[in-house]
Amino acid sequence: MITAVSNKTRFAYGIGDFAICLYWSGVSIYLLYFYTDVVGITPYAAGIIYGLGILWDAMTDPFMGFLAERTRSKMGSYRPYIYYGSIPLALSFILLLWVPPFEGALLFGFLLCINLIHRTCFTIVSVPYSSLTARITDDSDERTILTGSRMIAAAFGTFSISALGFPIVLYFGGGEESLGFIYLGIVAGAFAVIILSVTVLLVNERSFEAAKEQLPSFKEVMSSVASNYPFWIVFSAILILISTFLMFNNNLIYFAKYALDMHEHQGLILGVLNGVTLLAVPFWAFAALKLGKRNTWLVAMALLFIGFCIFYIYPISALNELLYILAFIGLGNGATGVLFWSMLPDTIEYGEWKSGIRTESSLYGFMTFAQKGAIAIAVIILGVALTKIGFVANQDQSSETLEGLKSLMSLIPLVGIFISFVLIYFYPIDRALHQKLITEIQQRGEKND
Repeated sequence: MITAVSNKTRFAYGIGDFAICLYWSGVSIYLLYFYTDVVGITPYAAGIIYGLGILWDAMTDPFMGFLAERTRSKMGSYRPYIYYGSIPLALSFILLLWVPPFEGALLFGFLLCINLIHRTCFTIVSVPYSSLTARITDDSDERTILTGSRMIAAAFGTFSISALGFPIVLYFGGGEESLGFIYLGIVAGAFAVIILSVTVLLVNERSFEAAKEQLPSFKEVMSSVASNYPFWIVFSAILILISTFLMFNNNLIYFAKYALDMHEHQGLILGVLNGVTLLAVPFWAFAALKLGKRNTWLVAMALLFIGFCIFYIYPISALNELLYILAFIGLGNGATGVLFWSMLPDTIEYGEWKSGIRTESSLYGFMTFAQKGAIAIAVIILGVALTKIGFVANQDQSSETLEGLKSLMSLIPLVGIFISFVLIYFYPIDRALHQKLITEIQQRGEKND
């Protein structure tokens, strides 16, 4: 039965992704820079630590999803993990942004260990949180609205950590960035704990449809996922897009600092990119309702392709030129999160319709496993690439290094955008097909009762 969603639930669920993105975007935007320019390790070592940490995160996601889906408590299947995991997650984030008084192999080992701890805590909270979408409602349009609310909060979280991150670091650090990053971890962690408690208190999970013993085995779940081709289309499109877009996001701080000499404007630069992304989310959610998710994705990819072409070709020399281009890229990027996270739950019903097995948290866990695995590989490659083009932190870069940096930031994302466009062109689930799937699944259930 289709479950109506109240505005209170939309708000309470959506705001949780503000907290999640304080961590996710905080790590994505700052960690590589923190390792190279603050801790002082090489880009290669930084890429290895970052990559291994997120690879560990990826490996634990499917097991976390499998465990959460089988949890039965008064709070539901997913909310207990969000509630009890929020404080350890905040503490691990603070420790992640601390410069330890070690050197050499001991420093490398400590940074890697803390990274693994933080990634484990993040998995415990983030996988159950993402899985709540399918547990709140089974209506495709409601999921689009619910996901739109979530993506607005996520974009606002990314905007907040990007626009305020360096101002917090520079203000509280008093010129000492290592101290400033600790304050950044404290501020972000405290806000995240408060916000996640709101989600836990105000969001209700639907009643269990099956006893724990009736749930499919891990082998059956994987078999169902393997035969779900709409899932694989969405899976592949977002995977290639995220892993290639990373080359732009993770290098933007370096580009502004070394190519444009605009380090003091980092908050504004990151804020414009992610602020426009935030403002664009409601527009793309509305477009998805009117044009359909597939068509909206294609339009957004076309805009992103144009934006990255301009970034690569235009000889940026002034702050306002950079901000205009970043705003255009942010406009297109606003669609990716809201569309992906509203398309993914629809593939759950397709998988249930095709195989008779419903996978929620397990599918989300598998998705994030592959997503983070691809990011891990991309980050390691990025660390190697920065080394190959001759990048050395806190020094003047050669013209060849700066040219190589701009190429990394634009040409690789352009390839990912093009592949993503082609894949989603073949995505089959529209509003009519999804409603048909829901109806047939319900009819099967009535026959079995």
